Amino acid sequence: MARSLSPAVQVLLVNTFGIAFGFFVLIPFLATYLRDEVHLTAAAVGAILGLRVFCQQGLTLVGGTAADLFGARPVIIAGCALRCVAFGMFALVDQVAGLVAASMLVGLAGALFSPAARAYIAVEAGDRRLDAFALQNIASTVGALTGPLLGSVLVAVDFRWTAGVSAGIFAVLTIWQCFALPYRPVEPLGTKALGRAVREAVNNRSFLAFAVATSVLFLLYNQFYLSLPLEATRVTGWAGAAGCVFLVSTLVTLGTQLRMIRWLRRRLAPGVAIVWGLVAVAVSFVPLAWSTTREPTESSGGLSLESAAGILVAAVPVLVATLLLTLGLDVAQPYALDLVSGFAPVGLTGTYIGLATTVAGLTTALGNTAAGYADDLGRQWATPWISPAMLGLLAVAAAVAVAVLQRRGRLSLDQPAPAA
Repeated sequence: MARSLSPAVQVLLVNTFGIAFGFFVLIPFLATYLRDEVHLTAAAVGAILGLRVFCQQGLTLVGGTAADLFGARPVIIAGCALRCVAFGMFALVDQVAGLVAASMLVGLAGALFSPAARAYIAVEAGDRRLDAFALQNIASTVGALTGPLLGSVLVAVDFRWTAGVSAGIFAVLTIWQCFALPYRPVEPLGTKALGRAVREAVNNRSFLAFAVATSVLFLLYNQFYLSLPLEATRVTGWAGAAGCVFLVSTLVTLGTQLRMIRWLRRRLAPGVAIVWGLVAVAVSFVPLAWSTTREPTESSGGLSLESAAGILVAAVPVLVATLLLTLGLDVAQPYALDLVSGFAPVGLTGTYIGLATTVAGLTTALGNTAAGYADDLGRQWATPWISPAMLGLLAVAAAVAVAVLQRRGRLSLDQPAPAA
């Protein structure tokens, strides 16, 4: 399917894989490095990592509007170059101020190239946006799975090697895109006109309601890095269980996403497909909630057939939750991106995607805080299922909101897809 898309989209798909690969070569090992080698406190480590997320999610509107003002191509290239510098700083700097600056630059770089790349794909793919976004998700998933494999080898030598290789990957991506990514002319759009367009987007009730409702998707996606691996490790008593969560999720995405999108496109309206995806996501938290009530598996001190069988049985609810969450997000996320792009007038795709991503970042920050607080309360009250139940209810609420918008015709967009 990728070969049937335009060369520019194919370049961006490879770019998506490279960005995810280079990012995950380093990021999974950064917290351990800051704690064990730089000797920072847990609070300082959390603050440095949190700054990256805040900069990336909070500044995506800046990246989106920059793509509309100057074109997506230079913003994508600038973002990759900036991330090369940021990861290079991790290899050279061990002072707190430098590490904070590097973490913020990593986030700012993502805020630049992420909405710009999505806007470029939305414009370039035209009426095949949905296929392109599904393939982009697959490319990102494969990069996120394979990056840590290289990182685990490099970090065993020296973390500076890890950071240096990651910086080198982004340097290659930057140079390659300067030659491979086609230039697209941009209609002149003054800053006053862009500011007016942002206000119109904020005042577009249908778009804003849809952006708020689907912002929950990013919060729920983050559970692949929070709730699921933590629960898998706890209930099985095996540290490797967290890796099984990522493996199952990746295999499901690679094996089913494109087939599901093709099947659903012939049968369901986009809003209805998102609703069904959110329903699957909500159901995924049922086995996860049940798993939290179970006692952890006792370690026998060695690997045997009996202990392996016990680990497998204990992991079943978490793996079922992983399967359902992956299927639901693989359906809902490409459709949500497609509709956000459809809301955007010609020339403002980046702004609309950036605004929707910023809303998703705010929702994730608040939602993760609330989920953590609910988890603490659940353990105090001996009801550990409260946090996954809350996340499941959020998915249900989002599904209801999208269903209402679909029923009222707010998602039936008459305007054509943006053209280059």
